[in-house]
Amino acid sequence: MKNSKPKIEKSIFKLQFSKNIYWLCVAVYLLCAAGTALSVWRIVKFGIHGFNDVIKYPFLIAVCLLCIVLVTAILIRSQYIVDDTHFITQYGLIKSKFVIKDVTSVTLDTDAKKLTVKFGEQYMVVSVSPEWNEKLVRALLAVNPNIDYGFTLSDKPEDTQEEK
Repeated sequence: MKNSKPKIEKSIFKLQFSKNIYWLCVAVYLLCAAGTALSVWRIVKFGIHGFNDVIKYPFLIAVCLLCIVLVTAILIRSQYIVDDTHFITQYGLIKSKFVIKDVTSVTLDTDAKKLTVKFGEQYMVVSVSPEWNEKLVRALLAVNPNIDYGFTLSDKPEDTQEEK
């Protein structure tokens, strides 16, 4: 019989965006829609008369549509995945894999409700729903129990005589 480790189930954690990010996405959608509409209007109004127009207007429409696709993909498919060997970050069409055995420590910032995952000298900040922070850490620890896990607490500033 082979000596194999039991397979760990893949865990998926959706990225949590702030309201400011959603407002920026709305702004991108509006700017891209305006850019596309303006380019189409220029084609209809002025027509295409030279090689420069053939390149300019369709290129501007393509860039605006590409921005809409990228922002939509990021909003729909931004997640962190923990499987048997890898910690995967996926932001829309961009996907990165990190070997969990290379993770040295994980620190939870209790004020910001964010995790800092360290790979030796390098680190990344993970932003998931605050309820999922512990589940994400436990999924990483299930693969690599040698990860140091800690959290930070902030002290409330003491009231001074001037403030009273």
